[in-house]
Amino acid sequence: MSEAGRYFKATMDRRLRTLTWIFSSVAAGAALAAALPMMATEGDCSECCSAAAASFGGWAILALAAALLWSCWALAPRGFTVEPGLVTVDRPIMPVKIELRPGTVVEPAAPGLLYGSLRTMGNGGLFGYYGGFWKKGVGNYLLYATRSDRFVSIDNGKKYFLTPDDPELFIEEVRRSLPGA
Repeated sequence: MSEAGRYFKATMDRRLRTLTWIFSSVAAGAALAAALPMMATEGDCSECCSAAAASFGGWAILALAAALLWSCWALAPRGFTVEPGLVTVDRPIMPVKIELRPGTVVEPAAPGLLYGSLRTMGNGGLFGYYGGFWKKGVGNYLLYATRSDRFVSIDNGKKYFLTPDDPELFIEEVRRSLPGA
């Protein structure tokens, strides 16, 4: 392991790529469908105040859709860096630091464990699955995933579920990085 840590990619599976494409297309199409008619009224200005308001509304809808798509992309996980005592969720903005304390448990999650979870504050399919979730029998957990299978569980007092491309190697590396290992 280098001083900078070992990096594990997290690539989107086919299901997530399809969901992202569909959601992005729907968001962009809905924004354009709502904005274009409002912007078209700008030319026949019988009531200039309402035309200006309509034009502003059209641009506001486009800006809101662009901000939504950008923020979902920017907060989505790209990979994970494992360093001594720390796992970092790599994302374009606001990387997440997961402290590896003595007693931290790192293991593969049982297949299907997270099905039926409730999203408490997160994203469930636009560029990733991430944020806060809850499931009976699991409790509250944080998810940083780019696929819907092969989850790795990290429990340091808080529960995390991650999806590195190579979960077995990732688990080995995290276990080697635990304090006292």
